[in-house]
Amino acid sequence: MKLRKIDCIKISFVFLFLLLLMPSLVLGYSIGAQTNFYTEKGLTEDNKENVTATLISSPDKLHFYIETSFWNSKDDNTKKEIKDSLDALSKEFNEVIYPQLTSSFGKEALRGPDRDERITVVFHSLKDGANGYIRNIDAYEKAMNPFSNARKLIYLNTDLISGDWLKETLAHELVHLITLNKKDLEYGIIEDKWLNEARAEYAVTLLGYNQGGGYIEKRISSFIEKPYTSLASWDNSSYDYGVINSFIHYLVDHYGIDILIDSLNSSKKGIESINEALLKNGIKDNFSDIFINWSIAVYINDCSAGEKYCFKDENFQGRTIIPFNNFLPLSGESTLYAGQVLNNYSAHWQRYVGGRGELKVSFSNPSGVVSKLPYIVKNISGKNDVRFIDISGQEVELIISNFGKDVSSVIFIPVAINENTNTNNNESYFYSITTHIASKEVQDNGNSIDIELPFTLDKPLNQMNREELLMVIIRTIIYLLVQGKLVI
Repeated sequence: MKLRKIDCIKISFVFLFLLLLMPSLVLGYSIGAQTNFYTEKGLTEDNKENVTATLISSPDKLHFYIETSFWNSKDDNTKKEIKDSLDALSKEFNEVIYPQLTSSFGKEALRGPDRDERITVVFHSLKDGANGYIRNIDAYEKAMNPFSNARKLIYLNTDLISGDWLKETLAHELVHLITLNKKDLEYGIIEDKWLNEARAEYAVTLLGYNQGGGYIEKRISSFIEKPYTSLASWDNSSYDYGVINSFIHYLVDHYGIDILIDSLNSSKKGIESINEALLKNGIKDNFSDIFINWSIAVYINDCSAGEKYCFKDENFQGRTIIPFNNFLPLSGESTLYAGQVLNNYSAHWQRYVGGRGELKVSFSNPSGVVSKLPYIVKNISGKNDVRFIDISGQEVELIISNFGKDVSSVIFIPVAINENTNTNNNESYFYSITTHIASKEVQDNGNSIDIELPFTLDKPLNQMNREELLMVIIRTIIYLLVQGKLVI
């Protein structure tokens, strides 16, 4: 039967229609086919710039590729286990990860440059500590960037296939694809690294994967180890992930998930987008206020001291950081000087204990970036009293009475916030705290008597050197803790 010219034209239109609607079918992704992919050199083993991977399966929304050398090294039983693992991951992605994250944050680009709606996931060997990544350049045609893989593409570490955090990492990287679409492709801007990672970190909690520890436990441990890591300056270390994880959970705890969503949909980026989202939701606090309150919460984590000085997420309840401890002599007059360098958008926690009398404190702030100094007075009863000093100049002084009697310790929390510089710049600022106390012996009718201690001393306190006095302080603190007379 001969086709008329008009029929041929109709068939051509139908073919073109199918070409647009079913790109993956037309492109003919075939199981077992090998493809060469450009990779992120700094994250791969041996700094490889590309990797050859084999298509293992193409379930629903995903294409699963595995580095060919890795795949070929496995026996048939292991290959079956890998395929079963990928099938389970695909099911989780279709039923939980994709619908929940896209309903909250929005979707990634409908199609990649290859006209395919599916997301390609390439498993290949990465350096220790790296779980996954995306490359923004993959979102563009090869004509625009010859090193683009021209797909919607996520890269995952082959170690995850039979290890921990496979679904968590896939969810994390999906948020990066969504951010790529919302910021780069829609507005032509690149999101600040810290906020891009923070949203992706919170996605794991949003999906309910952080119940019972695991993924988040590692982040909390990293934060507690180096809590003074800058929030905004990104070095891609475990400590960077620790601090952003802590901060973003605090932010959502107190201000809601809409702050993350609205900042993602903003034409602004980073801190500016957070401040815009706060205003949109009728919140008076700005980013700097929140950062300072967070710096208090991570130390005391005590709702009784103020509703904003604690975490609500159960994973963070009861967790506090360890401060820099400064011990003051129990007897005699002493002056203690502490000078430190503080990175932008980071905090220090300087705790003072020991001594008895009137504590005089001088805070020096040469750079002027510390405009509001929070400090916490801890009473003998264990109650935390949060106070603030507004610093108009570069120097401020205050006096804390009854130190060592009614007050068991005081902690100062200098916070560096310089809004007039690029948050990605790793700038640092000097500050100093000088304390002076005259720890006098207790007076009785004009006659001096020694301070009573729960153990015998080899010589008077005023004849001891610094190391000997420190041991006396430590022994006294341990005694009081055991007796229940001191709460730290």
